Amino acid sequence: MDKNSITGIILIALLMVGYFYFFPPTPPPPDNTAKSVTEQPSSPLPQTNSPELSKVSSPELTDSTYEDSINRIKFGDFYDLMKGEGEIVTVTTDELTVNFNTKGGVIESAYLNNHRTFDSLPLPIVIPHPNNEFFFDFPYFNRPISTKDLVFSPSSAKLEVHGADSATLILRASLDQNRYLDQIYSFTGEGFALGYDIEMRGMKEGLGSAPTYDLHWKSHLPKTELAIKNMRQKTSVAYRIGNDVEKMTPSDEKEEERLEASVKWVSFKGQFFSHILMAEEPLDKGNVEMRTPKNEKIVRVMEADLIKRFDPSDHVRDSYMMYLGPNSYSILNEYDEKFEDQLDLGWSFVAWINVATTYIFEFLETYISNYGIIIIILSIFIRMLMFPLSYKSYVSMAKMRVLNATPEMKELDAKYKDDAQKLQMAKMSIYKEMGVSMFGGCLPMLLSYPFLIALFFFFPQSVELRQQSFLWANDLSTYDSILNLPFTIPLYGDHISLFTMLMALSTFVYTYYQQQSQPATGANAQMKYIAYFMPIFLLVFLNSYASGLSLYYFMSNLIQIIQTTVIRKFIVNDEKLLKEMRDTQKNLKKKGGKGGSKKPKGRIEKWMEKQQKKQQETLKQKKASNSPNRRGRRNVK
Repeated sequence: MDKNSITGIILIALLMVGYFYFFPPTPPPPDNTAKSVTEQPSSPLPQTNSPELSKVSSPELTDSTYEDSINRIKFGDFYDLMKGEGEIVTVTTDELTVNFNTKGGVIESAYLNNHRTFDSLPLPIVIPHPNNEFFFDFPYFNRPISTKDLVFSPSSAKLEVHGADSATLILRASLDQNRYLDQIYSFTGEGFALGYDIEMRGMKEGLGSAPTYDLHWKSHLPKTELAIKNMRQKTSVAYRIGNDVEKMTPSDEKEEERLEASVKWVSFKGQFFSHILMAEEPLDKGNVEMRTPKNEKIVRVMEADLIKRFDPSDHVRDSYMMYLGPNSYSILNEYDEKFEDQLDLGWSFVAWINVATTYIFEFLETYISNYGIIIIILSIFIRMLMFPLSYKSYVSMAKMRVLNATPEMKELDAKYKDDAQKLQMAKMSIYKEMGVSMFGGCLPMLLSYPFLIALFFFFPQSVELRQQSFLWANDLSTYDSILNLPFTIPLYGDHISLFTMLMALSTFVYTYYQQQSQPATGANAQMKYIAYFMPIFLLVFLNSYASGLSLYYFMSNLIQIIQTTVIRKFIVNDEKLLKEMRDTQKNLKKKGGKGGSKKPKGRIEKWMEKQQKKQQETLKQKKASNSPNRRGRRNVK
């Protein structure tokens, strides 16, 4: 029991004692009806002549009066606004259907009109969950008032707004004609944003000299997609402090962070959709929290507790904006509040690729309605862009393959068959003479990896691909199961994704083509077999990933295989390559014979020579230590 309750009880007791002392009750008239004294009803409260109260038994009168008195002292003028039940007010726009509960003046539920869940139900941004919260606490004459306890009166019972039209819903908690608290929601027919204002009028006297209110927000994010695991990986709480946008790391454990600086906005970000609350004037500080429930129908439980100071006056108004919509980069970027920075676009060196991909998707969407075809066009475009690098990579590997088939290189293989390091040194010397780089085939390919990595981040959270079908895949944003297994294979899953299998098979074929262009001696002989583990790894790892990503990788591999075949059959001639390398070797020797200096050794050659010397010294020390001659061991020391 708090201090205010104890004070209230003492005051009631003093009032009752004073009443009996100054106004003693009049004795009742004699009653001829014989009654036992034990049958007389007893009550600690004074008798009353009210006919309404006479109908109620004394114990009920006592309890209700006591509770009513306590609550009236505790909540003051706001107590009358806490009685009654809430009603639902529905606002419908082109994009949203929002249901408000007048008890608390909160969003009871909100749905996107043009989107559906994976099982074809209306897609919720806010679900009607008993533990969801959105309210603010503030002191009024030192009494703790919470909007969740108040019943607000709506300005309209139902609203519909479309196109460029706008409308406003006012939910008012009125103490009297001059004192009231408003929660004001403003809508436009288009878009996913709505305005939210908190307004207090005529309440300056009770707010104090340095008032604050605590804004509490809690939401249970529902499962809306086929794979809840993928949803949890892409779901987090994001917030902006100053110009920096931070994201909580998705985890199965409870995550909590304190926000000590001014907070501009907080977002409950899902895999494809977000609910954002942005303040016009930054909030002072707060706390955000995220946890994963055991319930498989709830993805995450997210909470935010935010504190706002305001200047006391007869007219207090704080303005906010709510965004309830898709995680589309172009849409979020339009608000110019860094909403788009909450998206997981990958590391900074690949994020720009995903931004460009988003706009390419939007451009192609104006001409092509099927996103499977758009992905194929994107893969062709990127592969054509990378063709000069692919060509250079293939030519470099072809030179090494042709060179390693010459009699000189085969003699080296036989001469140093027991010393791989000397063999490699000798071959590097010949590569250098003939103008062949060992890494010529690797470096160009490394430049294409940023595209592969970027799209790995892009596809699983691309709302553009959500529920877009192609061939047998019903949804390119999730896996395309052609067979559900009656059991679960560890790491692989309980289904078979056909696009993933095609992608893994094409990776195997492309790996085979690459290995045919590389020498099979030394370390390369072992690396050949290791390379074939990659298709198996991708088959297991991407089985539950977005089928759009597997489709892109499959098409990219297919185009690379075609390019490699064309280059090998029609562009690159092995005999011509060998002649060019022989000419380069002759020119280099000719320059050296005329007094020209030899080409300096590269870092790799110097490193290998250094390693070879170390290896030779180690072998000498081992031989000396194993010698029975003690004098020889002393010399080694």
